[in-house]
Parts: sequence; C-alpha cells; structure tokens
Amino acid sequence: MNAFVLAAGFGKRMGSLTENTPKPLLKIQSISLLDYALYLLFNWKIRKIWINTHYLGDQITNHLKNFKKIPIEISNEKTEILGTAGGIRTALPEDAYSEPILLINPDTLLFPKSDFSPKVNLANQSKIHLYLLPIPEGQNYTRISISSDQTLEFGFGNFYYIGLAVLDPNCLNNLDKNKYFDLSDIFKEYAKRGEISGEIFSGEVLDLGTKELWENFQTKDVFGKSLDHIHSFLSQSYMA
Repeated sequence: MNAFVLAAGFGKRMGSLTENTPKPLLKIQSISLLDYALYLLFNWKIRKIWINTHYLGDQITNHLKNFKKIPIEISNEKTEILGTAGGIRTALPEDAYSEPILLINPDTLLFPKSDFSPKVNLANQSKIHLYLLPIPEGQNYTRISISSDQTLEFGFGNFYYIGLAVLDPNCLNNLDKNKYFDLSDIFKEYAKRGEISGEIFSGEVLDLGTKELWENFQTKDVFGKSLDHIHSFLSQSYMA
C-alpha cells in the first residue's frame, strides 16, 4: 500500500511557533510531527509516500533529503495552496490510481494499539474509509454518525474524523489538477451516495492543532516507552 502525507498548510494556526518553521517540523520530545507520521507508515509497511507542502515547504524537502527507509516524492505547492483533495490529485501520478492509498494528517499524533493496521482494500461499495473516535467534551468537530454497516453520515452523530483514511484515488479523477479542492467536500459527496465507510480507531489520538495545546504537552511524556524505538528508527532512516 502507498500513502499520502498531507503537510501543506498556511502556517498560521500555531502563531509564533511556525514563524520560521513549518508545522510538520515542529518537535515534541525531540520528534517532529512529520517524522512520527513516517515512523507509523513504516510500521504499517507502506511502500511509497507522497507528501504535499506549501508554507516553508523547502524546509521539509531539505529535512527529507536523506530519508532512506521508504521512497518519498514531494509536491511543493509553492505559488498557491491546492487544498487536501487538490493536493492529492495534483501530486499523484496515474500509475498510483490502481489501488487504494492511505491518507494521514501529521497534525494529530496517533497512538494505535499493537494489533492495528489500516485497511489495504476497501469493502463492498465503499470508495473511502475513515477512522473515527468519539468527540471529546467541549470540542467543535464536524459530527459524523456511523451505521451498523459502517456507512457514514455527516452533520450529526457523536464521532469525528481523526485524520487517517483509506481513499480510492479514482474518487478524484474528475478534479482538475493544480486547482483547489477540499477533501471534506469529497467525503460529504460520497456519504450521500452511500459510498463512504468508517470504523472506530483502535487506539488514542493527541490533537496538537493549536499553540495552546502544543505548549501544554511540551513538559509531558507523550511517547512513553516508544520514544527509544522512534529514535532508533530515525537514526537508521536518516543515515547519510
């Protein structure tokens, strides 16, 4: 299975933290958000990765130049940001459309249980499969409901999308390349068709999407016993 890391943003939500650093390269316990996503993708046996960038994208390109574990192609949206769907549509070559692709947003740290692995194939009529969790109290996420057959509806329900999904890239075939499109619109369109499914993520997540959340966890042990293993993976991955 291949994967797409959604790393293109405007660099505004984190305030001064991203004044000189793109958000995917911000570090917690000396591990960048992007490197932790790569660590997960390696554990999930991903064969190839595409990454889109925008704000200070050259820093991400430079950061990854010696990464050896998995082949990576970078799509730098230098002049105009293309959105989540537009970025995928523009970056993926035609030979990547023959199988589903895993999407991951590094903004949220995922802590899967040891037996978790993303779906390799989409079931039945589903073209998109989202991983969900219950909405935490006081949080304003887009509400999603999940039925007994795993189909989803948007706008009500008690679950939210955690930023991990499996996508049939052919869902984006009708989009023009190099134009802005948002994945949330695609998700809602396929929900109306009954062609989007989901399941509860087997694990926990940590949302670091704001400066306040980020600063709150800087003094905490986020990775626990996995920290040494992550460092070992990175030291092997970035060997010159």
